[in-house]
Amino acid sequence: MTFDWDTINKIQVGMGLVLTIVVIFLILLLIVWHKESNNRVDLKDLVCRDGHLDEKKFTRFGAWIVSTWGFVYMIIDDQFTEWYFVGYMGVWVTNAILDKYLSRKDEGILK
Repeated sequence: MTFDWDTINKIQVGMGLVLTIVVIFLILLLIVWHKESNNRVDLKDLVCRDGHLDEKKFTRFGAWIVSTWGFVYMIIDDQFTEWYFVGYMGVWVTNAILDKYLSRKDEGILK
């Protein structure tokens, strides 16, 4: 079975289009949830703490967006291996654990 470049390019464009539609749908869904007065979803919580922009949360959210987009791109480009998954998950789990540890240490819970 042989592939021609036109077929491969159509598949890549098709996957990119599907991914774009899914991302737009999810963003619109979050916005609708955010605007409902009886819903507890507040998009500011992604980057703010107590109503003020939090540099740590903002940076973490931006890094999550970029690394997740890279994760999806590698899957679409068929370069993804289990080691990338382990690395991706390891970075985010370590980040969350370290943040929780430092927060508790700052609050005086840990000595």
